[in-house]
Amino acid sequence: MKLEEFGGTYGDFYVPSFVAKVGDQDLVRELFLTVTRVEVGMKQKAPADFSLTIASAFDWAKRDFVAMRDEEEIDLIELFAFGAPVEIMMGYGNASPLTSMLKGIVTRVGTGFSESGTPELTIGGFDKLHPLTIGKETHHWEKVRDSDVVRDIASKNNLDADVSRTDPERPRVDQNEQSDFGFLKTLAERNQGVTFYVRGDQLHFAPSRKKETAKVQLHWGGGLSSFSPTANIARQITAVEVCGTSAETGKAFVGRAERGDESDSENSRESGSGRIAKALGRSPVMRIRAAVRNEDEAKARARAILEERGQDLVTGDGECVGLPDIVPDMNVEILQVGRAFSKSYYVTEATHTIDSSGYRTRFQVEEMLV
Repeated sequence: MKLEEFGGTYGDFYVPSFVAKVGDQDLVRELFLTVTRVEVGMKQKAPADFSLTIASAFDWAKRDFVAMRDEEEIDLIELFAFGAPVEIMMGYGNASPLTSMLKGIVTRVGTGFSESGTPELTIGGFDKLHPLTIGKETHHWEKVRDSDVVRDIASKNNLDADVSRTDPERPRVDQNEQSDFGFLKTLAERNQGVTFYVRGDQLHFAPSRKKETAKVQLHWGGGLSSFSPTANIARQITAVEVCGTSAETGKAFVGRAERGDESDSENSRESGSGRIAKALGRSPVMRIRAAVRNEDEAKARARAILEERGQDLVTGDGECVGLPDIVPDMNVEILQVGRAFSKSYYVTEATHTIDSSGYRTRFQVEEMLV
């Protein structure tokens, strides 16, 4: 969709609005706090984070941070206790149609006292993927698919599961002294093209949407205020070899992925591995040792590394009018930025900010595989 087509949904982008709830308290509409800045940073394969800046919450008579609700005094430091649940919604106009951007917990509270000015409170934290990064676990599953294991991890962490089936069924899957988050990364890496993240209460684990049609179209000067793309062959390679040793037989094996194995290898555009070979007149190979169980798993890991390097060929970052629809694992079309860079891109990170300057969205992208 073109940016102007979102205008009807978002009131022509007038009057940025947000809801920030901590516990069951709406900070603005129920506690009447002055929230001067709201920011949500979203990534894939990483917890999303948020920050809130609250002004005029310091009671000079009590020398403490308090709020009032129906004659009841609310201790803000208690309200913002570590682990307190948070939900942040963003959009335009009335509160009811706003988009939920993050559900998470408070992990950081800060302020500053100086000779002049009133202390502000800054509240920060992460989404519901963050608890999976804490602690290490040892488990094993027998005769399961990796997707079955992901569903178990989601259930254990009180998350709904949006999980695509993976193949093959494996004789045994081991989690050895890993956090649930680290283990999810391992499972994603050995299933080529899979990504994961949490949205709201749901853990998403599925092939990335890189090959889908772009959902948002942005023009430089027409809602897209800046865009800085870069084409760089420095990290490109022509082949990857992953070396491992069988735990059962002790026999060494090698899994190899090479130029032509990329998921976009049938496309007309030249891959990063092809361009580096042409530029250098030789074929650089990356060799690594990894904890893989067999040659098939080693090959899958090698393809994933080759693919990841290839995605770094064309990258960029930009900023546009605030648009809740721009999130990681979706595609945007950038136009009117020159023939070489006017194309579709895959969003890897997105940061949504509402403050005195209005609502804006910053994003990072890589060239989309079409």
